[in-house]
Amino acid sequence: MNRGERARSDILDAAERLIAERGIQVPLRDIAVAAGQRNNSAVNYHFRNRQDLIDAIVRRRLEPMEHERAQMVEVLMGARDENRDDIRAWLRIMVLPFTAVCSPHYARFLQAASLYLRADVGESQGSVWPQVLERLAKAIPTVDRQARARRVKAVATTMFALLAERERSAQAGEDAGSAEEIVSMLAAMLTAPMLADADR
Repeated sequence: MNRGERARSDILDAAERLIAERGIQVPLRDIAVAAGQRNNSAVNYHFRNRQDLIDAIVRRRLEPMEHERAQMVEVLMGARDENRDDIRAWLRIMVLPFTAVCSPHYARFLQAASLYLRADVGESQGSVWPQVLERLAKAIPTVDRQARARRVKAVATTMFALLAERERSAQAGEDAGSAEEIVSMLAAMLTAPMLADADR
Protein backbone atom coordinates (compact mmCIF):
# COMPACT_ATOMS: atom_id res chain seq x y z
CA MET A 1 0.00 0.00 0.00
CA ASN A 2 1.54 3.30 -1.08
CA ARG A 3 1.41 6.54 0.93
CA GLY A 4 -1.71 7.86 -0.81
CA GLU A 5 -3.59 4.58 -0.34
CA ARG A 6 -2.55 4.49 3.33
CA ALA A 7 -3.80 8.08 3.85
CA ARG A 8 -7.10 7.21 2.16
CA SER A 9 -7.52 4.10 4.32
CA ASP A 10 -6.72 6.07 7.50
CA ILE A 11 -9.31 8.68 6.53
CA LEU A 12 -11.95 6.00 5.98
CA ASP A 13 -11.19 4.45 9.38
CA ALA A 14 -11.31 7.82 11.14
CA ALA A 15 -14.50 8.88 9.38
CA GLU A 16 -16.27 5.62 10.22
CA ARG A 17 -15.32 5.97 13.90
CA LEU A 18 -16.10 9.68 14.26
CA ILE A 19 -19.42 9.47 12.43
CA ALA A 20 -20.38 6.53 14.65
CA GLU A 21 -19.41 8.44 17.80
CA ARG A 22 -20.39 12.03 16.96
CA GLY A 23 -22.88 11.87 14.12
CA ILE A 24 -22.96 12.51 10.41
CA GLN A 25 -22.15 16.23 10.61
CA VAL A 26 -18.74 15.74 12.25
CA PRO A 27 -16.41 18.33 10.62
CA LEU A 28 -14.22 16.94 7.83
CA ARG A 29 -11.19 18.71 9.37
CA ASP A 30 -11.74 16.66 12.57
CA ILE A 31 -11.68 13.50 10.44
CA ALA A 32 -8.43 14.63 8.80
CA VAL A 33 -6.83 15.27 12.21
CA ALA A 34 -8.03 11.90 13.57
CA ALA A 35 -6.53 10.23 10.48
CA GLY A 36 -3.14 11.79 11.23
CA GLN A 37 -3.26 14.19 8.29
CA ARG A 38 -1.48 17.51 8.72
CA ASN A 39 -3.50 19.13 5.97
CA ASN A 40 -7.05 19.93 7.14
CA SER A 41 -8.36 19.58 3.57
CA ALA A 42 -6.97 16.03 3.16
CA VAL A 43 -10.48 14.55 3.18
CA ASN A 44 -11.50 16.78 0.26
CA TYR A 45 -8.35 15.77 -1.61
CA HIS A 46 -9.29 12.08 -1.49
CA PHE A 47 -13.11 12.42 -1.57
CA ARG A 48 -15.17 14.98 -3.50
CA ASN A 49 -17.62 15.59 -0.66
CA ARG A 50 -19.21 14.04 2.43
CA GLN A 51 -21.49 11.80 0.34
CA ASP A 52 -18.49 10.44 -1.59
CA LEU A 53 -16.76 9.67 1.73
CA ILE A 54 -19.83 7.86 3.10
CA ASP A 55 -20.20 5.85 -0.13
CA ALA A 56 -16.53 4.82 0.07
CA ILE A 57 -16.89 3.60 3.66
CA VAL A 58 -19.94 1.51 2.71
CA ARG A 59 -18.30 0.14 -0.43
CA ARG A 60 -15.20 -0.95 1.50
CA ARG A 61 -17.27 -2.94 4.01
CA LEU A 62 -19.89 -4.15 1.54
CA GLU A 63 -17.66 -6.14 -0.78
CA PRO A 64 -16.50 -8.76 1.77
CA MET A 65 -20.01 -8.95 3.27
CA GLU A 66 -21.58 -9.54 -0.13
CA HIS A 67 -19.00 -12.24 -0.88
CA GLU A 68 -19.88 -13.96 2.41
CA ARG A 69 -23.62 -13.62 1.73
CA ALA A 70 -23.23 -15.09 -1.77
CA GLN A 71 -21.45 -18.12 -0.30
CA MET A 72 -24.15 -18.55 2.37
CA VAL A 73 -26.91 -18.34 -0.27
CA GLU A 74 -25.10 -20.93 -2.40
CA VAL A 75 -24.89 -23.33 0.55
CA LEU A 76 -28.54 -22.76 1.46
CA MET A 77 -29.75 -23.25 -2.11
CA GLY A 78 -27.80 -26.51 -2.27
CA ALA A 79 -29.60 -27.76 0.86
CA ARG A 80 -32.75 -29.86 0.95
CA ASP A 81 -35.94 -28.15 -0.22
CA GLU A 82 -37.41 -27.69 3.27
CA ASN A 83 -34.24 -25.90 4.44
CA ARG A 84 -34.41 -23.39 1.59
CA ASP A 85 -37.54 -21.88 3.14
CA ASP A 86 -36.08 -21.64 6.65
CA ILE A 87 -36.67 -18.00 7.56
CA ARG A 88 -33.97 -18.05 10.22
CA ALA A 89 -31.43 -19.22 7.65
CA TRP A 90 -32.27 -16.25 5.42
CA LEU A 91 -32.10 -13.89 8.39
CA ARG A 92 -28.67 -15.28 9.28
CA ILE A 93 -27.54 -14.45 5.74
CA MET A 94 -28.69 -10.90 6.37
CA VAL A 95 -27.30 -10.50 9.91
CA LEU A 96 -24.12 -12.59 10.30
CA PRO A 97 -21.93 -10.79 7.74
CA PHE A 98 -22.46 -7.56 9.70
CA THR A 99 -21.16 -9.24 12.86
CA ALA A 100 -18.01 -10.38 11.02
CA VAL A 101 -16.96 -6.86 9.92
CA CYS A 102 -13.54 -5.98 11.32
CA SER A 103 -14.70 -2.72 12.85
CA PRO A 104 -16.12 -1.87 16.26
CA HIS A 105 -17.94 1.15 14.75
CA TYR A 106 -19.57 0.08 11.48
CA ALA A 107 -23.12 -0.66 12.71
CA ARG A 108 -23.25 2.66 14.58
CA PHE A 109 -21.82 4.39 11.51
CA LEU A 110 -24.67 2.94 9.42
CA GLN A 111 -27.21 4.09 11.95
CA ALA A 112 -25.77 7.62 12.06
CA ALA A 113 -25.47 7.84 8.26
CA SER A 114 -28.82 6.18 7.48
CA LEU A 115 -30.27 9.18 5.63
CA TYR A 116 -27.16 9.35 3.42
CA LEU A 117 -27.00 5.68 2.45
CA ARG A 118 -27.63 5.13 -1.24
CA ALA A 119 -29.41 2.03 -2.51
CA ASP A 120 -27.24 1.86 -5.64
CA VAL A 121 -23.82 1.71 -3.89
CA GLY A 122 -23.63 -2.09 -4.08
CA GLU A 123 -25.42 -2.72 -7.37
CA SER A 124 -22.22 -3.15 -9.37
CA GLN A 125 -21.10 -5.90 -6.98
CA GLY A 126 -23.96 -8.25 -7.85
CA SER A 127 -25.68 -7.86 -4.52
CA VAL A 128 -27.59 -10.86 -3.16
CA TRP A 129 -29.47 -8.50 -0.81
CA PRO A 130 -32.59 -8.33 -3.07
CA GLN A 131 -32.76 -12.13 -3.15
CA VAL A 132 -32.60 -12.27 0.64
CA LEU A 133 -35.30 -9.60 1.02
CA GLU A 134 -37.53 -11.44 -1.47
CA ARG A 135 -37.24 -14.66 0.57
CA LEU A 136 -38.00 -12.79 3.78
CA ALA A 137 -41.06 -11.16 2.23
CA LYS A 138 -42.49 -14.59 1.40
CA ALA A 139 -42.50 -15.48 5.11
CA ILE A 140 -44.78 -12.58 6.04
CA PRO A 141 -48.32 -13.85 6.67
CA THR A 142 -50.12 -11.69 4.10
CA VAL A 143 -50.58 -11.44 0.35
CA ASP A 144 -50.71 -7.63 0.52
CA ARG A 145 -47.55 -6.53 -1.31
CA GLN A 146 -47.45 -3.09 0.30
CA ALA A 147 -47.83 -4.56 3.78
CA ARG A 148 -45.00 -7.00 3.02
CA ALA A 149 -42.78 -4.16 1.80
CA ARG A 150 -43.46 -2.17 4.98
CA ARG A 151 -42.69 -5.18 7.19
CA VAL A 152 -39.44 -6.00 5.37
CA LYS A 153 -38.32 -2.35 5.59
CA ALA A 154 -39.15 -2.30 9.32
CA VAL A 155 -37.18 -5.52 9.87
CA ALA A 156 -34.14 -4.08 8.09
CA THR A 157 -34.35 -0.86 10.11
CA THR A 158 -34.70 -2.85 13.33
CA MET A 159 -31.74 -5.05 12.39
CA PHE A 160 -29.48 -2.00 12.00
CA ALA A 161 -30.66 -0.62 15.37
CA LEU A 162 -30.08 -3.96 17.12
CA LEU A 163 -26.61 -4.34 15.58
CA ALA A 164 -25.69 -0.79 16.62
CA GLU A 165 -26.89 -1.44 20.18
CA ARG A 166 -24.94 -4.72 20.26
CA GLU A 167 -21.83 -2.84 19.15
CA ARG A 168 -22.38 -0.14 21.82
CA SER A 169 -22.80 -2.75 24.54
CA ALA A 170 -19.67 -4.63 23.45
CA GLN A 171 -17.61 -1.43 23.49
CA ALA A 172 -18.90 -0.60 26.98
CA GLY A 173 -17.85 -4.06 28.18
CA GLU A 174 -21.46 -5.10 28.76
CA ASP A 175 -23.19 -8.30 27.68
CA ALA A 176 -23.87 -7.61 24.01
CA GLY A 177 -25.98 -10.69 23.38
CA SER A 178 -25.52 -12.99 20.43
CA ALA A 179 -26.19 -12.62 16.74
CA GLU A 180 -28.60 -15.54 17.10
CA GLU A 181 -30.65 -13.48 19.57
CA ILE A 182 -30.98 -10.76 16.91
CA VAL A 183 -32.04 -13.39 14.37
CA SER A 184 -34.72 -14.65 16.79
CA MET A 185 -36.10 -11.15 17.41
CA LEU A 186 -36.22 -10.38 13.70
CA ALA A 187 -37.88 -13.72 12.92
CA ALA A 188 -40.60 -12.98 15.48
CA MET A 189 -41.14 -9.51 14.04
CA LEU A 190 -41.20 -10.78 10.47
CA THR A 191 -43.69 -13.59 11.05
CA ALA A 192 -45.98 -11.86 13.58
CA PRO A 193 -49.62 -12.05 12.47
CA MET A 194 -50.87 -9.08 10.45
CA LEU A 195 -53.66 -6.99 11.93
CA ALA A 196 -57.03 -7.67 10.32
CA ASP A 197 -58.49 -4.69 8.48
CA ALA A 198 -61.11 -4.28 11.22
CA ASP A 199 -58.36 -3.97 13.85
CA ARG A 200 -56.53 -1.12 12.10
